[in-house]
Amino acid sequence: MRYTIEPIAGIDVIFAPMEDANSITIEIMCKAGSIYENKQNNGISHFLEHLFFKGGKKYPTPRAVAEAVDKFWGEFSAYTGDEYAGYYVKCAPEFINRAIDVLADMMNHAKFNIEELEREKWVVIQELKMYEDNPMAMVVEKRQRYYIGDNSFGRPIWGTEENVHSFTQEMLFEHKAQLYTKDNLIIVIAGKIDNKQALVDQLNKEFSNIPANKTLEKPIFIQTLPQEHVGFYEQKNEQTHLVISAPGYKGNDETRYAATVLATILWGNMSSRLFQNIREKQGLCYYIKASHMIQEDIWAFIIRAGIDKQRFDFGVEKIYEEIQRIADGDITQEEFENAIGYSEGQIQMGIESSDQMASFIGSQYLIYKKIDTLPEILKKYKSLTLEDIKAVAKKLHKENLYLFYIK
Repeated sequence: MRYTIEPIAGIDVIFAPMEDANSITIEIMCKAGSIYENKQNNGISHFLEHLFFKGGKKYPTPRAVAEAVDKFWGEFSAYTGDEYAGYYVKCAPEFINRAIDVLADMMNHAKFNIEELEREKWVVIQELKMYEDNPMAMVVEKRQRYYIGDNSFGRPIWGTEENVHSFTQEMLFEHKAQLYTKDNLIIVIAGKIDNKQALVDQLNKEFSNIPANKTLEKPIFIQTLPQEHVGFYEQKNEQTHLVISAPGYKGNDETRYAATVLATILWGNMSSRLFQNIREKQGLCYYIKASHMIQEDIWAFIIRAGIDKQRFDFGVEKIYEEIQRIADGDITQEEFENAIGYSEGQIQMGIESSDQMASFIGSQYLIYKKIDTLPEILKKYKSLTLEDIKAVAKKLHKENLYLFYIK
């Protein structure tokens, strides 16, 4: 895996050529996620993402923006998370200049038309209600506030209906000016790169007028664990959905590799502990998942499941039993080797396409200003031992577990 990082128009641009690829992706990533918000403007980062698509100078309407990419069969999307937002176009290599043209118009000349703004509020509110109607999503959102607190790190990405109604054109321009700056975003181009110099010239031309420096900093994160080990939210559902959380490892902590393998042993595939013993043997749930969530400021082991209301207490008891066995070091060499192989396979398959590669490289560099390449990551997995996993598993003792559920 080869890549270069070059300053172009004052912006760090990452080129990741993929010789066997049949596509190319350009992605703009900006540290402009929900953690940069306060209680009054919570949700504005996500709303801003929507409004970027509503027209600029060259493509003045939502339809014009959409058609500009549809004409060359491009894949065009965006997202907003806790830490950052991203905008990308994936297309055939011969159309990359047109993809850059569309994204540059969005970033440089977004109008945030008032009529479009007011109309989009109802779209975003429907998106918000969609999540509220989905208990699998809601338990994660409610767990975030319970486990992290009512602060910039614990509030939902999509905000509140009241906040969305309050957003103005002035607020959007201000938020964009504060964060969408040369020192706070990167550009990644991954895939089949036929004429790099032409891309450099176009990027210099299209992105030279972006403001230089951000004027908004994220707050300092201080982890304070909940006072109670169990919390819940009442919502009339057919199932009870739960999330069990435990402290994990930071996104730049080398122990995160062992934590990822441990999460795989818990539930990463169909042979994992929770899948076999909770779903297959006990028939307690349809879905049960475990992961190690790693960000710069927030990190945790997370176990999720949806359980029949009548068997909820029994189900929680059985899940806790499996977690405790793991925490006590009951992990076999075979489980360890299977999880290592699975983790190595997942990371390799996860960067096969140009858009996956752009996200893989860009997310690392944007947050940490460094990139672990595929060979480096595989080497770290291969260097792990069963004892490394058992040492990490001690974090899952019951006194470190926090249960939140929606019933």
